[in-house]
Amino acid sequence: MGMGKGFLRNPVKLSTVLVATIGLADLLSTLALIRLGGMEGNPLFAHLLHHGVATFALAKVAFLAGPLALLEYVRTKSPASAEAGTWVAFGFYALLWGGQIVRLGHMFG
Repeated sequence: MGMGKGFLRNPVKLSTVLVATIGLADLLSTLALIRLGGMEGNPLFAHLLHHGVATFALAKVAFLAGPLALLEYVRTKSPASAEAGTWVAFGFYALLWGGQIVRLGHMFG
């Protein structure tokens, strides 16, 4: 890596965009469900929600952005490992979020 080139200047990979997208979709759907009387299932975030929606949303974004930034840094050292890790993260997140959507469909359907 040459002078003046940091990991933030590298092109963003599809895997990273997908993890960020599903993370933001999770946040928005959670906020919508909370407005409808639902609850946050994660105990840490449920606790943060008691401190306000803004605190909750900022924490969700931070817990998404932090690991993504770490993966993008790792991508500068080991691109193949970072890419594989990002796809694994996306797969698990998609399964968890998809399962929540199915359960909610049964609750509200």
